[in-house]
Amino acid sequence: MFTKKQIDDVVKNERVDAAKDIIEQYDRLIAAAEEAEERYENMSIDELRNLAENADDSACAYYVRKRIEEDTLVAEDMKYLENALTNLNFEAALIGAWVYGIKNGRYEDEEKEYFSCVILEQYGDKDAHKKLVKAAKKNPQLVETARQAAFTLSLNYCCAGLKASVTAFRIEIMPVDKAYGYPDGKSAYSVELYFTESSGRETDGEDVFVYYLRGKNIKEEEKDLADFVAEQMTQISRKLGIRVGDVYLNERRHFHYGGAGAELRHGSADDGVHIKADEDLNIKSLNDGKLKSRLCPHCGGKVGGDGVCSVCGRKSETAQEEGINIFQGKDMEALLCTQCNAPVKIDEGGKTAYCPYCGTTFDISGSALKNSIVGLNYEDLRADMPKGETMPDIKFVRASIVEDMITTVLPKNFIVMSDDIRRIKYPVNAPRYIYTTPDTTVNLNFNVLGPMREDQVFEFGRQMVLILRNSRPDAVFGETRQFTKNGNVFFVDFITAGLDQPVYNAMFFFSIDGRQGIGSWNCLGKDRWFWKPVFEHAIKTMQTK
Repeated sequence: MFTKKQIDDVVKNERVDAAKDIIEQYDRLIAAAEEAEERYENMSIDELRNLAENADDSACAYYVRKRIEEDTLVAEDMKYLENALTNLNFEAALIGAWVYGIKNGRYEDEEKEYFSCVILEQYGDKDAHKKLVKAAKKNPQLVETARQAAFTLSLNYCCAGLKASVTAFRIEIMPVDKAYGYPDGKSAYSVELYFTESSGRETDGEDVFVYYLRGKNIKEEEKDLADFVAEQMTQISRKLGIRVGDVYLNERRHFHYGGAGAELRHGSADDGVHIKADEDLNIKSLNDGKLKSRLCPHCGGKVGGDGVCSVCGRKSETAQEEGINIFQGKDMEALLCTQCNAPVKIDEGGKTAYCPYCGTTFDISGSALKNSIVGLNYEDLRADMPKGETMPDIKFVRASIVEDMITTVLPKNFIVMSDDIRRIKYPVNAPRYIYTTPDTTVNLNFNVLGPMREDQVFEFGRQMVLILRNSRPDAVFGETRQFTKNGNVFFVDFITAGLDQPVYNAMFFFSIDGRQGIGSWNCLGKDRWFWKPVFEHAIKTMQTK
């Protein structure tokens, strides 16, 4: 879920807030795993078989185990276990190491037993590692074959589903950091895989495998391992059309694949979060919602965005306190939203309805919701704090990001988004730099592209908004704005349809080092009552080098 790079960054820079959130995420994963284990335990044989036939690897293991306990296991059942082992499933490996290792048993098979132990070894199982060490003294070739088979599968899984934009690979083979608690830190070597995309961005390193050498002739064994890795990556690269690549052993290049003279950047750019100081945003919750503030105090008519009443024409001056003001919404009852179909709430007077999920507010005519907007203006993406919500306890910092080219306000627990999540959230044309909360619900991303001067920012922004409007007809756009406090910044916000609920986006364009800077904050649409003013503040106070 979290990469070694992310965790190392949090530990190295003493990112306490991020560490707490990461631990909470792992706690939730552990709780979910325990729930799944209990669910499998309570299933019948038939239910488990049905799941196994539908490629549920964990169900395969529970199915075979129950068949063994009932002494009803037959050869046909073993195909489920073997399929799960091919997918390097931990629960299947536990069963496999046992059932294939029973001396004179019906399914005794040393090769499959050792293959199962290799899988367990990757999960840090000390008993499995000890069994392999002992077996290697009698039959070293069989243990090596099992390790190579598991490694090849793991490497292919890491390369499966690669984008066509991947142009190069880099593999690092190094002794492991003994602090990570491997079964035998003295003989363990980590194999980490990196890819370079056509944009020049190198992906996060992915831990492919931990290889254990026997240590009789360590230099020769290191070389044999690096040669085997090079052979596997050559086959994969030819199959996937990757043009160049390098295999590094102990930080020295051991093998180069591809055209002569093609060089890879050794090491990824520093895209981490470097905290400069804590930042107090002075966020306050105000009792008067925007619904009230958009009514004319003179005649009760509707007040426009410029503060002028559409009925009597008089301008209302609203005193705004310094800092970020969050307005509280009204007490509501439930109904359905015509925009996102989520539960909506009606005010006590029965005249307006407000959706706390996408932020839309409607007039009510009888039992129908009308699309005309009052107060909380969906047209310019305004939203109040829904009744029953509380202000989130979020600490903010001022930090430098994007290789220290940008200084901005961030939540203190922000981390660099891992490649696994990046591929899910941005399957096409992913931004170069992406920062996120550990639960990935709030994100900030940047791209730095072609040349652009400071005086070209506003025209560039207007052109980009036209492109956005044409490419996203489903989006609801707010008003465009121009900020000039820390250099020219063109701003536009909009709501788009997400996988399961709307997403609020605050996009901005600026010049950085004579190039086009494109940034975007986003959060769940239902949460924009808090994040919208925070995003705007962060954009207005952003500084570039």
